[in-house]
Amino acid sequence: MIIFTVRGWQIQSDQYTDELLNEWRKWLKQGKLSPDMTYLKDRNRPMILLFLSKIKESGDQAFIPYLKLWGKVDYKKVREEIRKTIDVLENKKPIDVQVVQERTESIKEALKGSAPQDLLLKCWECGKRFPFTIGEQQFYKQKGFTDPKRCKACRNQGNDMFF
Repeated sequence: MIIFTVRGWQIQSDQYTDELLNEWRKWLKQGKLSPDMTYLKDRNRPMILLFLSKIKESGDQAFIPYLKLWGKVDYKKVREEIRKTIDVLENKKPIDVQVVQERTESIKEALKGSAPQDLLLKCWECGKRFPFTIGEQQFYKQKGFTDPKRCKACRNQGNDMFF
């Protein structure tokens, strides 16, 4: 299990919400009409609110069907934020530029002095810790892979090609 500092979680949340947004854009290009939105339920609330904020900032009305699907499966407070996001997109309301700038500055501040580093992950199969090097992290991110769940020994033992 990885435990983030407040600063680390701020950086991770921003990156993860960008990944979610890119995933939705990819779905739109593929013509995916009704993806299962339950994967967003029970996520970290501030991260979800950040995701909705980024959707508002995009101004992309093509996201509205996804938002409506998501609104059917999430909790009341999140549904309200989804409704607000749909309203902003449908009515092309201006976004609060100051809030966006403050968030951007906050992320930049959090990134100062944080050099990439190897991570120590725990294998889901054998329970042993294994290193996830900076190079591996960059490769996984570039390829769009999620972090590995099993150590190399367990992956090799299972002879599967998935991480």
